[in-house]
Amino acid sequence: MSVTVLSHSENRPVGGALILDRVVALLAALSESVEVAPSELAERCDLPPSTTYRLLADLEHHGFVTRAGRRGTTLGLWILELARSVEDRLESEVVEPAREVMEALAERFGETAILTAPGGTHAMCLASCESDRHAMRLSYDRWRTAPMHLGASGKVLLAHLDDAHAERILSAPPPHPSGRAQIDEATLRAQIAATRRDGYLVTDGELDDGATAVAAPVLDARGRPVAGVSVAGPTARIRPALHAIVPAVVAGAAQVSERIAAS
Repeated sequence: MSVTVLSHSENRPVGGALILDRVVALLAALSESVEVAPSELAERCDLPPSTTYRLLADLEHHGFVTRAGRRGTTLGLWILELARSVEDRLESEVVEPAREVMEALAERFGETAILTAPGGTHAMCLASCESDRHAMRLSYDRWRTAPMHLGASGKVLLAHLDDAHAERILSAPPPHPSGRAQIDEATLRAQIAATRRDGYLVTDGELDDGATAVAAPVLDARGRPVAGVSVAGPTARIRPALHAIVPAVVAGAAQVSERIAAS
């Protein structure tokens, strides 16, 4: 997962908010590598070395990081315990209510159905369901993350975040990890407005070359994004079938919303 980290010389929050930002930046940087030297972490996160060493010592004390080898640092086992707790909750509260809907969409259209959830500035895949109808199909790994401003499955979440959270992403989108060209802010804002208006979004090639995705949001009673349901596959197959896929995805997302609310 990539995190945008502003220079420590820029205008930043003070006190606890600043410390939290720095801790998150360090943990995110560690998640991108097996192990990293503290000096390299300081450079990646644009932090003073003394601050980096102090925060790492505190994180190590609480089990969030551990020393690897003679000089490296890596994520600690306590992260795994927290992740398992989150995974169990998501499985029962979000994935299971969506599983039947996803299987039906994949079977009907012969494509891949994907369930995503919002996490900070990124969308994470909670589950996917592939059809075996075609030899060439889109595979989407569980726990894959992508910036929320790229791809239909992320943008339908972004469109329903609270205004302050959404505006931070819209005005300064995080970088794409693969270096793919950024979508300009005007286009992004137009897509978000269309998503809010229409209840779905279609995107082409924003995350995977040659792939098209149709996504709709799963919302809670207050209109906040719980997840996104999408159908994705090769553009040559998805585009001609949009007339059927779009209403099916919208209906499927609404069905998942109802199931989550009733559970």
